[in-house]
Amino acid sequence: MTRLRWVRAAPAIIVAATAGRAAIAQRVVPHPRLIVLADMEADPDDTQSLIRLLLYTNEINLERLVATTSVHQKTRLAPESISRLIGEYKKVRPNLARHDPAYPTAEALLRIVDTGQPGYGMAAIGRGKDSPGSRRIIAALDRRDDRPLWIGGWGGPNTLAQALLTLRATRTPADLKRLIAKLRVYTISDQDDTGPWIRREFPDLFYE
Repeated sequence: MTRLRWVRAAPAIIVAATAGRAAIAQRVVPHPRLIVLADMEADPDDTQSLIRLLLYTNEINLERLVATTSVHQKTRLAPESISRLIGEYKKVRPNLARHDPAYPTAEALLRIVDTGQPGYGMAAIGRGKDSPGSRRIIAALDRRDDRPLWIGGWGGPNTLAQALLTLRATRTPADLKRLIAKLRVYTISDQDDTGPWIRREFPDLFYE
């Protein structure tokens, strides 16, 4: 191609390239769904992790933030600590929204704060021991949404264990299998004794 022809063709090439990038952008994988189980105040790490997570809420469908117990904090839930960090997020959200208006409002985030099982491990699960957090996990699984539901186990997973126990008692085997197939569980070690129980009782569950 001669220099003159290149100059004349350049605008069309640029337009085509731009259109190609736009088409690729439209095919981007939908935002992942996430529920976090956090033993806030057991030690500083979950506070640090939540601060970082809030900076990515424009890229994630964060559905619940559930305060849990753990081996490090067996008898206390601290949802107020989650709410406090959201209050700090509120101060910077206007600046974040300048870069991406998809950042949720602090008010929207406060509405997804919940509490899990109020006791430690296996002793806190069983018939009639459902918590707001375990009910929310079930509701999220029941929602008509083909995306996997990720559970981030930053603290003890007994709230997830209770949700699975209730589902097994109230759903048909086929429905239970279908709902479990939607779950993707990633835990930071076994922070209570329901972790081994979950893996043993629900061997088809994606659990890492």
